[in-house]
Amino acid sequence: MGSYVWKRIVQIVGVLLIVSVFIFLLMSFLPGDPVFAMLGQEVSPEEYARVFKELQLDKPIYVRYLTWVSHAVTGDFGQSVQFHKSTLELLKERVPITLFLSLAAFFISMPLGVLFGVISAVFRGKKLDTGVTLLANLTACMPSFWVGMLLMYVFSLCLGWLPSFGFTWPWADFTKSMKQLAMPLFCLALGGVATTTRQTRSSMLEVIKQDYVRTARSKGLSEQKVIFVHALKNGLIPIITLMGMRLGGLVGGSMFVESVFAIPGMGSLFVQAIQTRDIPVVQACVLLTAVVSCAANLVTDILYAVIDPRIQYEQ
Repeated sequence: MGSYVWKRIVQIVGVLLIVSVFIFLLMSFLPGDPVFAMLGQEVSPEEYARVFKELQLDKPIYVRYLTWVSHAVTGDFGQSVQFHKSTLELLKERVPITLFLSLAAFFISMPLGVLFGVISAVFRGKKLDTGVTLLANLTACMPSFWVGMLLMYVFSLCLGWLPSFGFTWPWADFTKSMKQLAMPLFCLALGGVATTTRQTRSSMLEVIKQDYVRTARSKGLSEQKVIFVHALKNGLIPIITLMGMRLGGLVGGSMFVESVFAIPGMGSLFVQAIQTRDIPVVQACVLLTAVVSCAANLVTDILYAVIDPRIQYEQ
């Protein structure tokens, strides 16, 4: 197990280096003058020269990349031109909010998705299965930002029950926080519930046909024990893969929901940085998203060994 984890960590470092090269090259080869794109055409020559030098645009591209990646390793992503402060400080303010939203949506959607998937598989072909499958397919097709705008129109503009924007930590004001989080969390969790339900149903339908499940039933075990102990445990591998992908994608995937509800997280920061071409912030956000995705994949691979001992990491 130890050697496998180290191999995966080395692979992750290689992936992150490749991602860092692509991030830097893509931002460097964007058409147009980056200084004019950030500051506008009316910028003074002195300000233009200051930002031009600050972005190191007067140096060869490989020198700029090596300087950027060596600073990024230490957490120095440069200065945000839009916010006039360190990119690391911006991330320290925004990332906890995005992580809170993402993890809350993850821990809401995964148990519900697994439960609905098991129910759908156990009652296959019946009205309950049809209803759950129909809802899962329907909600999986709905973009989260569209659901957010629909909820905002109904519950904020028409009914006035929930605030349409803002974020408050639960320990600062619990009631206000719950009202502000209700719609964003629903949007973020909805897609996770739908995809997990479909994946769990498919996985469980394959497992419950196996001989060991019939053997467990023939021994007189209760149906709950057969399903949740014997069948679900062996059907979890594809579900864990999906969980890892969802967890890695939620950090970067919440940008639309954060933008719709004006939540000051990393996602809305990312969108603002793209719109204003704030290069240091865009590079930092993409790199951080890649790091979180790689970490989620590593945790997923390690969980395989816990769920299925047949997996031999030493090979």
